[in-house]
Amino acid sequence: MAKRNTAKKTAQRKNLYLILTIAFFLAIIAIFVFDGYMGIYDTVTITAAEREDVIEPDSWMRGDYSYYTWVEEGQDINFVYELDNRRFSTYSADVEAAIWFGESKHSDLISQAVAIGSFDKEELAWTIDTTLLRPADIAETQDYEFSVIITRDGVERRIVVHVSSLRPVPSAQIPITLETVKI
Repeated sequence: MAKRNTAKKTAQRKNLYLILTIAFFLAIIAIFVFDGYMGIYDTVTITAAEREDVIEPDSWMRGDYSYYTWVEEGQDINFVYELDNRRFSTYSADVEAAIWFGESKHSDLISQAVAIGSFDKEELAWTIDTTLLRPADIAETQDYEFSVIITRDGVERRIVVHVSSLRPVPSAQIPITLETVKI
């Protein structure tokens, strides 16, 4: 009889170890999935003319400190900044967006306090008219750049916008003489 009880206990232990191993494995997988999903994610959508650029949250996490886009002078640029709260608590922050030329601030675009409920989203939108932005020290025939800097809770997102001038560059009048050569 003693051997039969020992064999039964050994089989029960094997089952217990198998169940614990599977449970720990599933717990580790759940931690990775949960950790990768939780947090605050921001997405910027830029629409200029008929072109739309979407800056996904992972592009900021790759170490890219700036995102570059372009527009032709005179066109409006529409920005939509979406904050996605994937946490169990409410997320509160002050969101600010401004136009910068180099190291000097040109103008504020938006300054707003947001409170986003758990697993909810909020969008902030603004439009930039490029006809009003040309710096006085840049000729009308030259392209120029400015930055849109979005900040919230110490996180900075920089979008560099290249504005192409539509004005033709004046060409110097070069006299052209045509000669015919007989062969």
